Amino acid sequence: MRLALALNGSRGDVQPGIAVALEMTSRGHEVVVGVPENLVDFARGHGVDAHMFAPDTDELLKSPLIKRDLKSSNPRTRARAIREVTEFGAATMDERLLEMADGADLVVTGLMGQERGATVAEFRDAAFVPLHYCPVRPSRSVPVPLGPLAALRAVPVLSEAVWRLVDHAFWLGSARRGDVALRARLGMPTASGPLGGRLRNAGTPEIQAYDAGLFPALAAEWGPQRPLTGFVTPPAHAGRPSSDDEAVLTWLDEGTPPVYVGFGSMPLAEAAVTFTHLVETIRAHGHRVLVCAGPNADAVAGRLDGPGVLVVRAADHGLVLPRCVAAVHHGGAGTTGACARAGVPSLIAAFSADQPLWGRAISDAGLGATCRIRQTVDGEELPELIRRILDPDTAQRSRTFAQSMVGPQDAIAAIAEILEHTV
Repeated sequence: MRLALALNGSRGDVQPGIAVALEMTSRGHEVVVGVPENLVDFARGHGVDAHMFAPDTDELLKSPLIKRDLKSSNPRTRARAIREVTEFGAATMDERLLEMADGADLVVTGLMGQERGATVAEFRDAAFVPLHYCPVRPSRSVPVPLGPLAALRAVPVLSEAVWRLVDHAFWLGSARRGDVALRARLGMPTASGPLGGRLRNAGTPEIQAYDAGLFPALAAEWGPQRPLTGFVTPPAHAGRPSSDDEAVLTWLDEGTPPVYVGFGSMPLAEAAVTFTHLVETIRAHGHRVLVCAGPNADAVAGRLDGPGVLVVRAADHGLVLPRCVAAVHHGGAGTTGACARAGVPSLIAAFSADQPLWGRAISDAGLGATCRIRQTVDGEELPELIRRILDPDTAQRSRTFAQSMVGPQDAIAAIAEILEHTV
């Protein structure tokens, strides 16, 4: 089988696809992998022969579009921001995916760009399967992650109705325009409506690459066409540990287990203030702090130094999290899954997108707490939130939940078998 795997987004969006590519290659399939320009070397470092598929997403994440507009309380501003993110680098991705899918039996995408992937697969007469890293289809049991609308979980019919409105709004306001243009260029008829409904009607599987235990009613609600396979753990780096990883391991050996603080690829508007407040609050509870500053590293350089604090740009979650007592993070699907697998309670300080959804899921499961990122500085509840994730009962629930999760090898094997069966 020849598989075209088109991955767009931040590192957390790309890592599960790298694991899929390695597994499918190990099974003897030919895999063509495309990633954003800034993540080509990252993918190749994990043993994947990846090529540029999308523009540099680091610049997008640093832009006012992500840092300001996508978090706006104005619905029009947010809708425009979603549309611009959806269309970012569209022409480049259309061209590259058409090349990648030439002769392919199967096209696979992540959440970002799945409409494009489905259209190109149809044009190339290939099967199509998306990887979803969180619930994005209409549901009665999962609340819409939009502020007060999340309360509609108490009325399942209303919750599903709001999901459908959001689904149609995304299609009409963001995805449809690019899809219409691509289909017209390829001489294809206009699509009939949102992608989820079309895939459902066609019997196409939509892989849900996260653990069913965090959404206990979802598997029964959606059925086998949207299988919940478990979180896909990013593969270990093929080379030697980075200098950051070596420094972290040495520091971990020198003292008590710390609290991890990191926000993945998300840049902070007031990085120094936010990290300082978090570090001081955690230190007041008597714990060391490991700060993975990511894109905020330059902004906090030299500002957090002190006893019991280590600041690095990045660290391997698989090495670090099992040795931490708790974690404060943004609530990306990859980080959330890594913390849950490690049995580590989370405080999810959500920015936008699916992050509030993960915060609510972790809080509902008793595995931690959640707030908005601005509440780590503006609110007075941070000490209580930190106390909650350091509570022994929360820690015990987290360890028990970790033991019930689908193992990483079983998760990736399930995904590979779905892809093989589809073709």
